[in-house]
Amino acid sequence: MHWRLRRWALAIGLIAAFPVTIGAAPAAVNPSEDLRQSYQLLATTFYSKVDAQRLLDGARRALLDDASKHHGHVKVPALHDLGSVDANVNQLVSAITRVGSALHASQTQLTYDAINGMARSLNDKYTTFFTPQEYRQFNDALDPEKISGIGVIVQADESSKYIKAEYVVPGTPAEKAGLQTGDLFTGVDGKSLKGLSADDASKLLRGKPGTVVHVQATRDGKALAEMDITRSEVQPPTVIYKMLPQHVGYIYILAFGRETPDEFAVALDRLQKDDVRAYVIDLRDDGGGYVNSALDISSKFINSNPLLTIEERGSHTTTVDAGTDALPPKPMAILVNRYTASASEITAGALQDNGIGVLVGEKTFGKGVMQSLTPLPDGAAIKITTAHYLTPNNHDINLKGIQPDYVVVENKDARFGDLGHDAQLQTAIGILTKKIADAKN
Repeated sequence: MHWRLRRWALAIGLIAAFPVTIGAAPAAVNPSEDLRQSYQLLATTFYSKVDAQRLLDGARRALLDDASKHHGHVKVPALHDLGSVDANVNQLVSAITRVGSALHASQTQLTYDAINGMARSLNDKYTTFFTPQEYRQFNDALDPEKISGIGVIVQADESSKYIKAEYVVPGTPAEKAGLQTGDLFTGVDGKSLKGLSADDASKLLRGKPGTVVHVQATRDGKALAEMDITRSEVQPPTVIYKMLPQHVGYIYILAFGRETPDEFAVALDRLQKDDVRAYVIDLRDDGGGYVNSALDISSKFINSNPLLTIEERGSHTTTVDAGTDALPPKPMAILVNRYTASASEITAGALQDNGIGVLVGEKTFGKGVMQSLTPLPDGAAIKITTAHYLTPNNHDINLKGIQPDYVVVENKDARFGDLGHDAQLQTAIGILTKKIADAKN
């Protein structure tokens, strides 16, 4: 089977944000409130000290760019640090109002541009401003909205020309009806699926919650009884699992979203019931997500020991330790590549430094900083780098990455999770098979 982050439309970027509470934004909010909060957060929470004049200059440059784009001949007044948040923000509001009036431009858009200019002035690629639309897209990437269907990921099967159940999501109508990963869909509501694309088949399987879809399927070449499956709201998964030969449990974490620890726990529970003897944790192409999710998952295998050390502004450091309820140890390999970043590097580093598992693949991305994500009053948001982190053994991975224990270059046309087309997974299985055999002797 082949799973890649991009297949799930989860191109989340390389971030590690602390969890935030996301609620509906007020219908109408003065954009200057966004400006005030953003200015204060940038000035006080960025991981190194910020010169107020730098923020003002960044905002002014953005307004000058706006004037240039509108071919306007408006003069943007110079902005000077007056020594207080209120005074500086009032200056900015006055400048935005003046430019907006002269250009007949949106006050809201100019405010957004000014905030963006302040964020860019810090020369930190992870500190950024999100418009309300961008913020919604950001959230959808980490925590995709539920869809109405039966809970199965499908793919066209080249040999039969039918549609294969690539993955049946745990706890969904598809699983409750008895469908299994690997089953072939031959028909939906009496319509043959032969020759259809996966997208076209998905459209037939989806529908309004509470409606019934009639599914015809085969397993190992034998027809199954027709299934009447009632559609419901289904959460697209961020964790995919299966059992590999030698009772090696394979768990692919696509992103560290809010629901990921719960999904991971389900995967562990299912694999344990099937007598799992070793684990492959696949973090390839995982650009990160919420730090707490990464720590939660790491602590399932680490007892009491450090998970990471966080260095915040003013040289304040905090070491985060695991709890005392980790699972009994089993051989483990963690698959990584150059797109393993941020929160996924936290997990990889914690497992490697604590001797829980070996890293297999290629050097990771190297993002050793964290961001705090703050929703703003009108539905926009600002993400600010607030901390630097070290692995349990005090390794600074920022711009360096984590070196795997076994370097294996990704093979051409690799299909992640498919033993026949995944050289890195093959190496991991070889390592674990030997460890399982050694444990018996």
